Amino acid sequence: MILEYDIIQQEIDIHYAVLCDMYTEDSGANAIRLLRVMGQTAEVVIPDYIDGYRVVSVGEYCFSARNNCKMRIPDGEWKELENIAKEKGLRELCGDYILDIVLPDNVVRLESYAFYNCRNLKKIAFGKELKQVDNDAFMNCRGLAILQVRGQADKPTGAQYFLKQLNKEVELQFADNTDADVRICGCFYYSEYTESYEEIGPAHIFQLDVQGEGYRARQLFDNGVIDIVRYDSIFEASRALESRYTLSRMAAGRLLYPVNLTDTAKETYIEFIKSNAGDVMSWAVKEHRLDIIEFLSSNDILDESSLKKALELAKQSGWTTGITAIIDIGNRLSGRFKKNRYEF
Repeated sequence: MILEYDIIQQEIDIHYAVLCDMYTEDSGANAIRLLRVMGQTAEVVIPDYIDGYRVVSVGEYCFSARNNCKMRIPDGEWKELENIAKEKGLRELCGDYILDIVLPDNVVRLESYAFYNCRNLKKIAFGKELKQVDNDAFMNCRGLAILQVRGQADKPTGAQYFLKQLNKEVELQFADNTDADVRICGCFYYSEYTESYEEIGPAHIFQLDVQGEGYRARQLFDNGVIDIVRYDSIFEASRALESRYTLSRMAAGRLLYPVNLTDTAKETYIEFIKSNAGDVMSWAVKEHRLDIIEFLSSNDILDESSLKKALELAKQSGWTTGITAIIDIGNRLSGRFKKNRYEF
């Protein structure tokens, strides 16, 4: 069946049409599985309920390129959905078009290939009860960089099931949602790892060979909760294997949101940031991470020279907002630095 809904995004009323199927839950309530979504923006938001039906599952190939999905849906339903889209100015939300997606708390399952070939998908937000992620749900999602779960880092979530689907570098954020805002309360960075099989002996027995601390970090969960102490403990081993970018992302995330951060781990992370300040400022400016520049400067982790480096990089890249903000940070912290103010 086809359902429609409207939702306010960035103070604009956005219209959607969804193709879905309905089934009855054990409780006797009716729920729906999404099969296809039409909308008006690459930033997709799915509500908990559509026309009174709980949205509990994202079906196979739901957000994949059209041909993968169409073969699984009757032509009559496709035609009806296309007519609605044409009449109301909607387009298929799939493949390379979508950039990020917010799934509701009610969704508990992502079926296989749900986001197949969504190569420009950068971020997915989901609820803590989403704990079934079928095989290859994110196949070829090469740009997926942020997983944001609405929950606490020291409480059970389904984050580990997402991480097991992704062997590339990815940032796991924990967020508290208010009525209007999302407040990040935890951040953990997982590096890329590679898998290969090596043949051992003449009997054609193959052994899995895994390279990269990112694999080990992804295993550090206990009943759905990150084992934070063990996550922090692998940092020293990672220094011999991972890039300075990866290591500084790990360190900055833990310092910025210090959930259960021990004094020993904190000192280790601060020492690394101070020793690699230039590299940290390079990616922080490139990724427009003012929150990191502000935090590290305000907490005496970065000094005047590091902040000046950030300002130079912002000028070189033409990041106007960043230039203004970094100058403001420098002026506010001028009492801690040798000079009284920044000139631009």
